[in-house]
This record gives sequence, C-alpha cells and structure tokens, in this order.
Amino acid sequence: MTQVDLQRLTKIYPGGENPAVHHLSLTIPDGRVTALLGPSGCGKTTALKMVAGLIKPSAGDILFDGISVLGVPTEKREAVMAFQNHLLFPHMSVSENIGFGLKMRGVDRTAVRQRVADMLALVRLPGLEARRPYQLSGGQQQRVALARALIVEPKVLLLDEPLSNLDAHLRSEMRELILDVQQRFNLTTIFVTHDQEEAVVLADQIALLFEGQLQQYGPPQAFYDRPLSERVARFFGGVNFIPGHKRGEDIQTPLGLFQCPSAPLLDGAVLLTIRPENIQLDSHASGANGAYGRIKSSVYMGTHARFKILAEGNSPQPPVAIEVVTGAAGVNQFAVGQRVRLHLPSEKIWLVPAER
Repeated sequence: MTQVDLQRLTKIYPGGENPAVHHLSLTIPDGRVTALLGPSGCGKTTALKMVAGLIKPSAGDILFDGISVLGVPTEKREAVMAFQNHLLFPHMSVSENIGFGLKMRGVDRTAVRQRVADMLALVRLPGLEARRPYQLSGGQQQRVALARALIVEPKVLLLDEPLSNLDAHLRSEMRELILDVQQRFNLTTIFVTHDQEEAVVLADQIALLFEGQLQQYGPPQAFYDRPLSERVARFFGGVNFIPGHKRGEDIQTPLGLFQCPSAPLLDGAVLLTIRPENIQLDSHASGANGAYGRIKSSVYMGTHARFKILAEGNSPQPPVAIEVVTGAAGVNQFAVGQRVRLHLPSEKIWLVPAER
C-alpha cells in the first residue's frame, strides 16, 4: 500500500496563459480509490500524468509514502497508468501485450506465461491469449489494458477515463471488475473521470477540479449533502437555490423564514439549497419550514416523478421555481395546476455562500 501526497502541484504548459493545474494539494490514502473529477479541460488528466511521471510539474512535489518521486523516472516509479484509448500494441497478441512489462524487466518466459494466465483469469478473459487487439471488443481491450498494468505489481494504479468508451452494460461490468481487483490487491488507485455517477460508485474520495484548481475533496456523500459552493452543488445535480439572509439558525428568504440548525456559514447573505428528493410534497401539510406553490409541470421517470413548482411567499416578489422528486406514485397523486405545500426538513437544508 502507498499513500500519495500532492503538494501545491502546478503545471503550466509552454505558451499557456493559465496553469492547467494550480497549487493542487491532496493526500490520497493508501489502499483506497480516489477520483479526480471535473469537466473537460479542468486539469485532471494532467495531474494523473504528473503522478505517473509522464509530465514534469512546473512546481510542487509528489510524494509516495513521504518520499518525493520527482527525480524517479517513470519506469521505476511503480505507478502504472492505463489509458483511455488502451494503447495496446496492434502487432502483438493479447498474451504478449499483457506480458510486455515483465519481458522488459527480464523475467523468465515460463514465469511470464504463468503470470499472464493468472491475469487473464483475473480480468475474465481466459482463452483469448492468442487474439490481436483488433479482434477484441472495446470492453475486452480495456480488460487487457488493466491486466497489462496489474501484472507488474504497481504500488499505485492510475486509470484515465476507464469506462468512457463503453456502453452502459459494459460500464457496469467494468466497475465491478475494477473494484474487485482493487480490493483484492489493496491497491492505491487514482482514476480520472468527468462522470459524477462513475466517481460516486467507484471512489472512496473525490477531488473535484474546475480550471485546474481543487474545489472540494472528500467522500462522495459530502458533494450531495454538504457542497462548498453553488457551482459544486450544480455539478452534482443541485437545482434548488433560494437567496436568503442568515441570522443565527434562521434564514429569511422570499418564501418565508426557514431554520437550519447545522448552518455552517457566518450571518449574512447566503443561498439556501436542498436536493429535490429531500423536499416533502403534500396538499394538506402544515408546520415550520414550508411554503405553498402551484405545480407547473410533472414528468414521469419510471422509478420516480419530477415536479416543477412555482413556490410563493408572503412578499410581493415573483414565485421561485422549485424542483421536487417523489416516488413514481406521485404522478397520480399530484396534478399540474394543483396547489400544494412544500416542506423543507431543516436537517436536509444546506447553505452555500451567495455568489457575487
């Protein structure tokens, strides 16, 4: 197991005005899975390549178990990267591709054959050792690339968009395989993705990057329940944002007064946010932390129903659009045009700074 520490890691490409990665500091626990998540161009792949030694940082440091690896060449760093486009050798068979790393290290042929057979069984590709890459599906090629990375027994496994080229069914299978392999070898694993669902399913910790800078780092649940900013919340599907003014546990909003005992911010201007699935919808309810509104639209989603509601307060201000998700039966309980009451449980409300 290996702990990876990134210390103010920075990369400025020649001719670039802004850093691709800027002062990125992370402690990646040993034996855990960490996702570098963000939109295209946010610097996540650049960061991964710096850990692998494929790109030299402009500033900062990379430590494996407290020891800097900046001076360690890629082939000796023991951080192996599996790329998004596989990069398999087209003229080599599956077994030759998988065993290539051991061959370069001078390992005995018999030992290489045995290790290749073990890897083929591990990634569930027995009997395909003689095929060439062009004879494999995309999912099979991804498994070969994973086996080629694992056969050299790396300290750190680096995966660049491991599921992006696969259809939904294969993505599910590959997720299970990656988690199985990671847990079996107890490997410190870092992977890059732009897909929030993929990050949540696979990762123990998520590092969210925008424009090369770290926005939030922590367990997946925190990004849904405790986002640090409106932008983070929106990236994870947040749609409900109500401007307000915090004073103690009270938040005064256009919809009325709400209470949030766990409010983490200082008094002043804030945005109240709550996930659509956490709002309770009823036509007769009453009590604190509520507002009335009229259903503008409803969409049946199979397993659930999504409503858009124009919520009104006591002030003459325009209605506030609120989205609510209920169980599938909600589409039969509530109709477009119906007046309903929204209840926002205080423990589900979260506050983020008001964007300037």
